[in-house]
Amino acid sequence: MTETSATLPAAGELVRHSGTMLLIGRLTEASETHAVSEVAIDEGSTFYREGRGVPAYVGLEYMAQTIAAYDGVERRRTGKPPEIGFLLGTRRFEASRPWFEAGETLRIRVDMTFNDNGMAAFDGVITVANEERARASINVYRPESGGLGNLAGVAR
Repeated sequence: MTETSATLPAAGELVRHSGTMLLIGRLTEASETHAVSEVAIDEGSTFYREGRGVPAYVGLEYMAQTIAAYDGVERRRTGKPPEIGFLLGTRRFEASRPWFEAGETLRIRVDMTFNDNGMAAFDGVITVANEERARASINVYRPESGGLGNLAGVAR
């Protein structure tokens, strides 16, 4: 079943990031295998550099937070709160341009390609007006227990 923005909660309710470190604007779509979010780039965007925009490599974090929101939706379906997860690594990051520019709305789509015992892999693509701007494969891990001792609140 695919949920759309009309039924999805705000991104801040799905991920452990908050304040200026919550980088995705909203989740627009989520299913059992994928999620889509949007980010509007402007002068107030975290990591924005005057006259240039946001560096394309920040797209990795946009993808990672979209994965976290995907996980937040999955956990919400079972009555659980969002949990901290870990970005383990990325493969094949490619960006067609070095900057995301002010005025652009990025569409970030992540598709799960593997999931087993807290380890998962996703393929992510960032588009602007249906033009691909960046892509990567991302590996993540979330301990099922969520028990990380004193580290549990680090992402906030």
